[in-house]
Amino acid sequence: MAYDNEPVEGGSLLTVTAEIVSLEPEGFIIKVHNDETNETFEAQSVREYAEFLIESVNKSGRDNFVAQWLPSPNARRYDIDLVGMQLGMMQDWMEKELVQEGDLEDDGGLMEAMREQRESENSS
Repeated sequence: MAYDNEPVEGGSLLTVTAEIVSLEPEGFIIKVHNDETNETFEAQSVREYAEFLIESVNKSGRDNFVAQWLPSPNARRYDIDLVGMQLGMMQDWMEKELVQEGDLEDDGGLMEAMREQRESENSS
């Protein structure tokens, strides 16, 4: 897992960006973009976002990845908070599942990426 301010050594970097967009009268979508394939996806839920992220990482030919949240000027605070909460719950669930399976060491950096995303959302 690469961080924004760290150089990537020995390979290329996959970047997956996401932005929350609130819908009227309620709800949200998460606009996601994979820079390697130039694929854009509108996730209807945090679970769909996570599945897109995992699929992007698993299919990538690049050596490292970073998941970034873009500013979300078209998102209500409630939706941002909800996404952050759901990401946290999903991360906790995934960590428990990986520990049970004994695969926590081989998660490809997804837990760290989700942790950073949650922290980024909470500080917005």
